[in-house]
Amino acid sequence: MDNQKSMTLEQARDVMWLRNKYRPLGELFDEGFLNRRRLEWAAANAYKPELKQAAAVILDWMNRTPAAPAQEPVSPPPSGAQQLPTVEAGVTIEQARATLWPLKPFKGQPMGNLVNSHQLTLKDLGYAIENAWEQSVRQAAIVLMALRLNQVVKEPPPPAGPLKVVSGGRSYAERRQFFLTLIQGTISGAALGILILFTLQSFIKRTTSPPSQAPEEVFGSPESIVALVIVLALLIGVSWLSYYLFKLAFDKLDKQIDNYRKGQKGEDQVVDVMRQNLDGHWTLFRNVTLPGRNKADIDAVLVGPPGVWALEVKAFTGEYKNIGEHWQIRAGGWKLLKSSPSRQAQNNAVRLSNFFKADGIKQWVTAVVVWANRESPLSVENPMVAVWTFDRLPDELGNIWQGQETKESIRTRIVEKLSKLCQRDEEAN
Repeated sequence: MDNQKSMTLEQARDVMWLRNKYRPLGELFDEGFLNRRRLEWAAANAYKPELKQAAAVILDWMNRTPAAPAQEPVSPPPSGAQQLPTVEAGVTIEQARATLWPLKPFKGQPMGNLVNSHQLTLKDLGYAIENAWEQSVRQAAIVLMALRLNQVVKEPPPPAGPLKVVSGGRSYAERRQFFLTLIQGTISGAALGILILFTLQSFIKRTTSPPSQAPEEVFGSPESIVALVIVLALLIGVSWLSYYLFKLAFDKLDKQIDNYRKGQKGEDQVVDVMRQNLDGHWTLFRNVTLPGRNKADIDAVLVGPPGVWALEVKAFTGEYKNIGEHWQIRAGGWKLLKSSPSRQAQNNAVRLSNFFKADGIKQWVTAVVVWANRESPLSVENPMVAVWTFDRLPDELGNIWQGQETKESIRTRIVEKLSKLCQRDEEAN
């Protein structure tokens, strides 16, 4: 708690949350968005030290008292104040001025005009900041109040468009689905062919052979009847065994296909979340196959201002836990997985870094396992690489914005290099 003493509760409430919901912690806490679980995650994992400390301060307050923290009324600074903090409200000044005032008697009029004509006072703006239902009105009130108080307003950068997604062709899961479906088709075709061939052979033999013996001649002795029963029993047994083995093989293939289908669905859902939380400053490369003897593809490579991430997406079914680099599944007891997703992600990050290094690009690649199946419980303890669960994915994506920015020239070279690689693989597929 020594570090937390340097930050008061009100200062903690003023700290901004992650990029995906860039608003003060106090507002998000009062609205119920920030709960204990999110704050505990931020106190342990936030890259920004200020946010990490603020989350710990609010958690400490929650542990000491159940009451909500009091909010100070908005008031202008002392007349002698010279330097006020920069305001980041998430909207441009023009957007703030064009926002329509929602309350009578000036309802429906642009807030900028009302402020210029002094029809809206600082008290009115303060009321809107605290009580307006629409976030756009609150943001506009923050910007216009800051301008009235001669504060610097930092406008958001121009929109960069949507996240760029580049595919390197079909994923491993898609290729495996195709291969296993092909095996199913081959087995079915072979079985059908044998049945047709047997039927034709019997028909030809029946039409070309001399007339068969009369039934009374065939079944004239007990031995012939016993022999017929044995033959029929063998035929029924062989037919039942063939059907059982055939069904067993098909059920196993169906289960494998279904698992790969779930894996592909998990990857698609992860991409959808990234589209919602990242903009055109970022590029996501899917199904990246690096040159070399190791032909295993990388599920996703994320490139953005703070760096590069190699993502290993998993949508396993069952209950799992990750301790260090080891992964276990509950199957009666805990059973160690032969293949560690953490080790896979780490190896992919090293391979990707070496791929860049071959062109003289020195860039650290961060390994991450993305746990995409929300229905499969996962516990994590001292992981070797970061593990992003699906329900925390938006916050994780907001968190990585806090990293040290990579030079734009390096990012450009990386994007160009990966784009060419994916284009070549896409054409090859």
